Amino acid sequence: MDSDLHTILNLVGELRDDAGDTTARERFRAYLQDNVSEIGVLQDFVQACLTTSGPQYNRALQDIINRLGELLGFDVTYGRYSGVADEIGFDGHWVSPSQAHIVAEVKTTDVYAVKTSALLTYINELISAGRIAPEGRRMGLYVVGRPDKELNQLENAIRAEGHQQELRVISADSLLALAGLAAQYDVPHAAVVEVLFPSGPRIDATVDLMASLVAQAEEEPVVPREPRTVAAEATTMIDRDASYYLTPINWKGYDSPMDAVGDLLRARKYAFSERTPFRKRFKAGDWIAFYGGSGYGVFAHARLAGAPQHNPLPAITRDPEEYPWTVDLDSVFTYEDAPVVLTRDVRAQMDACRDSDLDANWGWLVTATSQLTEHDFHLLTKQANAD
Repeated sequence: MDSDLHTILNLVGELRDDAGDTTARERFRAYLQDNVSEIGVLQDFVQACLTTSGPQYNRALQDIINRLGELLGFDVTYGRYSGVADEIGFDGHWVSPSQAHIVAEVKTTDVYAVKTSALLTYINELISAGRIAPEGRRMGLYVVGRPDKELNQLENAIRAEGHQQELRVISADSLLALAGLAAQYDVPHAAVVEVLFPSGPRIDATVDLMASLVAQAEEEPVVPREPRTVAAEATTMIDRDASYYLTPINWKGYDSPMDAVGDLLRARKYAFSERTPFRKRFKAGDWIAFYGGSGYGVFAHARLAGAPQHNPLPAITRDPEEYPWTVDLDSVFTYEDAPVVLTRDVRAQMDACRDSDLDANWGWLVTATSQLTEHDFHLLTKQANAD
């Protein structure tokens, strides 16, 4: 797809709740429905929304998430951007063929306290209006763009108020990953519904587990391709026998990805879970890049000084029981202020995407730890700013 989100929004105009079939809002929604059917395009759009401030992009994110609901197999009613007294204020109302209902609330970031009573009120109003059967299966779903440390407050509120069976939370990245897995592996819509109605208040862990299991099932060495030219300055400190990896950072409960792993990297260590793909293959001299999600990109990389050992580090690891495998690092590079974002232009240069549709699902690359070619590793990292 040639048009990026910035161009599209400039063409349709300011997104507002004006009435009419030809308003900017309706043109944008029609564009999404008529032209966007690839998960990878939506991932690019979400990335643009999370890296560009302003109400235009907050509103666009709401519509993009609703389009994602449609690609997951739901019949979606798009909501208003701002509430009014005479209309139900949901962001999206998703209905499955089995009549399971999801009432979506989209948040660019959860930096402000969220009142769970508002989403519960929308559900009750939909029941009163006859749009959800009183005995019907339903839930409220918060879709959060940047799962910063305030996300814990929302999860805790859901638990404290006893709404675990009514309200759920998922990050935009995990929802994209779920849609990508469903598309890539022909997961039936009924199974998607079951994933979205788990026993706990947050869905991300379920999606992470699915992605990790898929990645482990497909764990194969990267076959070298015909080499591409690598800039001379990018070859500094690189061992030609090394392997290269990209790993996503779960930074729920922190201000940023670097905040989540900073203590480890400053101590020249890193920690992995039991489920980390390729963990058993890690060895001294291998390199690993750290990916912070759609709003950040690759913000650090490091060289392993040995293989991971079962050695929990509670003093510097946020959850040593979940991440008990630790490894020493002998080189660490960080560039949080200038991360490498996986834009379409960047993906066009990657070996991993060379034979694939650049607009198709690319979430598989960043959902769980994946192996890279040397060329791709250089493309996504920077050999500067050593800590």
